[in-house]
Amino acid sequence: METIWIYQFRLIVIGDSTVGKSCLLHRFTQGRFPGLRSPACDPTVGVDFFSRLLEIEPGKRIKLQLWDTAGQERFR
Repeated sequence: METIWIYQFRLIVIGDSTVGKSCLLHRFTQGRFPGLRSPACDPTVGVDFFSRLLEIEPGKRIKLQLWDTAGQERFR
């Protein structure tokens, strides 16, 4: 059985509220920015999760787990 990825990394995106963290992660994982009326544009409550597989060399893939925080200090 072939491994889907060779490494897995977890990236936690932090920053002030309503600065575009969710939109950037949506763009990175989906290939486009969400529409203005999209639920992805609503403020994050707690933490949202995204993931993406990247091929860094032919046949070598890594998995990125992207955590989108709510932009509040209590979510450390």
